[in-house]
Amino acid sequence: MSGSPTRAAALRELIVKRPALTTVEVLAGPVRGRVKTHLVTGYVHKPYPRIYALLARHAGFDSALIVRGVEGGVIPALSQAGKAFRYRDRGEEEPVEFKPADLDIDQPVRAARIPGQAASEADEVAAVGATLDTGAVAQAAAEAGLAALGGRPGPTRDSLVYAAALCLWHLGRHPSLGSAAQAVRGALDRGEGLERFRRMRQAAR
Repeated sequence: MSGSPTRAAALRELIVKRPALTTVEVLAGPVRGRVKTHLVTGYVHKPYPRIYALLARHAGFDSALIVRGVEGGVIPALSQAGKAFRYRDRGEEEPVEFKPADLDIDQPVRAARIPGQAASEADEVAAVGATLDTGAVAQAAAEAGLAALGGRPGPTRDSLVYAAALCLWHLGRHPSLGSAAQAVRGALDRGEGLERFRRMRQAAR
């Protein structure tokens, strides 16, 4: 069919290979604030931030924080410089760069390891495609998450600090990423994160 590859390439460039359901979720905005609504999302490929920002403004989000995160999540790599794009009051998005050291994070790994799996990044790459006991991994990950909420030091705790500090700073609750990270660590060390999680879990039953 003449011209089809060109049209397909143009479509792919337009949607930036975004899954349709992800787009619908952003546009629908299933969770809305009483006064303002904010979007926090992650990206990997460079064209994503502009597309996300356009969608977010169209969907009525008052602000958006679009983080270059590990595997497209909202947590930047723990061992290298990070980048995000953000807009406030539905204005134009702007790039922001930061370093783990800005939040007093010092980790030799990009992200918390899958519990019980590869001991190094090289082993992790070699293990891609290997059969995993997903139930055991999920259980171990949940335990690591709960421990981090209770203040246990390590990559998982630092990941929580990183993501939460970015949100608090973006919303203007703290003047810098460093002060936001300090506040998050204090809450975790006092057990407030774990206690809040337990209350929410109990309320959901």
